[in-house]
Amino acid sequence: MNALMNAYNELRENHLTEGQYDFSRRWLGRDRSYLSSMKARRQVAGTETMVRLAKNLTRAMVTAKAERRNDEAALLDRLSGKVLANILAA
Repeated sequence: MNALMNAYNELRENHLTEGQYDFSRRWLGRDRSYLSSMKARRQVAGTETMVRLAKNLTRAMVTAKAERRNDEAALLDRLSGKVLANILAA
């Protein structure tokens, strides 16, 4: 859950997600209550969810680069790398 929450917190701090519902839908491709349910149950996100997060972070990074939003692209690239490292460590 740490990698997932770290990604959520960084995206939120950088105004790239509006909250848990937005994060669950937009970044995880899940039901809007996914993150809050996972936190309440103290469950760990599955590999499929983490792969989807990494994929969406990478797509957003490519878009940010193309639009010359370099700081945002660097943040998204770093987050994607952390999520992928977490997947490989599992």
